[in-house]
Amino acid sequence: MKTLIKNGHYYNVVKGHYVKADILINEGIIEKIHSSINESCEFIRMTAPLDDNKQFDLDDQIVLIDAEDKVIFPGFIDAHSHIGMWQTREGGNDANECTRPATPTMRAVDGFNSEDPFLGQAISHGFTSAMITPGSGNAICGKAAIIKMAGKTKEEMIINDYAALKIAFGENPRNVYGSMGRSPASRMGTFSLIDEELSKAKIYMKNKESRKISEVDYEYETYIPVLKREIPLKIHAHRIDDINSAIRISEKYNLKYTLDHFTDGVKLKKYVSEIPVLIGPLKMFKSKYELKDARDDSAKILTDRGYSVSITSDHPFCNVNYLTSLIGLLVKDGLEFSEAIRMITINPAKAIGMDDRIGSIEEGKDADITIFDGNPLDIRSSVFLTMINGKTYYRRV
Repeated sequence: MKTLIKNGHYYNVVKGHYVKADILINEGIIEKIHSSINESCEFIRMTAPLDDNKQFDLDDQIVLIDAEDKVIFPGFIDAHSHIGMWQTREGGNDANECTRPATPTMRAVDGFNSEDPFLGQAISHGFTSAMITPGSGNAICGKAAIIKMAGKTKEEMIINDYAALKIAFGENPRNVYGSMGRSPASRMGTFSLIDEELSKAKIYMKNKESRKISEVDYEYETYIPVLKREIPLKIHAHRIDDINSAIRISEKYNLKYTLDHFTDGVKLKKYVSEIPVLIGPLKMFKSKYELKDARDDSAKILTDRGYSVSITSDHPFCNVNYLTSLIGLLVKDGLEFSEAIRMITINPAKAIGMDDRIGSIEEGKDADITIFDGNPLDIRSSVFLTMINGKTYYRRV
């Protein structure tokens, strides 16, 4: 099935400006972008209810979406989320397995509820993809995954069930296990545990490669793609000493990594602008001591210093529905609009290793598209339509 979006202006996130063009979508992929596309097939205007797609299944017809007076963006990406895992309604917290401080084999996808109503709300606000991650109660938390916000089945929504290994420094693991009278009860304990796990995993990997061992250790197997730099460490760190600890452990083992939350990032003296930083949640209540120096202008300061910054919701701690409005406040305070848009499109796509498929409107990429009736960072604007893999999952009626 093909879909043609006509008469709209799409936003080029790389160049930072609008382009008037038509967009042809075929089998979930952006096939063609051109100033004027006139296919010879018969058009069907998109007027039927979203759950009645029978009339769109004819090969010789194209679904036509008229985007006159509207603006088109790549589907927004939330690169640090617990959506579907940490539900604010019935269901509670399936993001933390706080029974021991190192749980590398825990998978976010196994705590993910694809029926979470917030997924639909996220789509209605223009979000199409997320990296979902275990919580930060443990020092080594588990496997983060990349999902699309919708699909016929849970399996169809999962793009990569192991895209990063989440670890956490700071108050959360210390407080969880300190309250139990167990280690790690301090930042020393947290660093020591992470260091020991990586060191043992490195020895295990070398012994496995030299065939000195025959029995598989599934926990140490989890670390191998991290040690081989195939996937990054996803590091929860707020305070400047925790950020420095994160960098130190990553450099010791020569790992790829992202710095998530990065609350005190503007204090960092060591220049690591090549490392993706994921800031968020924004405007939150300072619920613990390590958040006391959080500042609203950090995204702008870090961007000016050359960092690749993504803004994340940490849903549900900031509801993903509010994220674009909160970013709009940063623009009001001086952040460039083009940089702000990159923080929920191409920057997070690069941070999670998916920029070859999502994060910008380009030929050959997934047709994850959201259409607005105005500036998407303005609270007065609304989403007109959101599609994922070329299928419309939300349309304002």
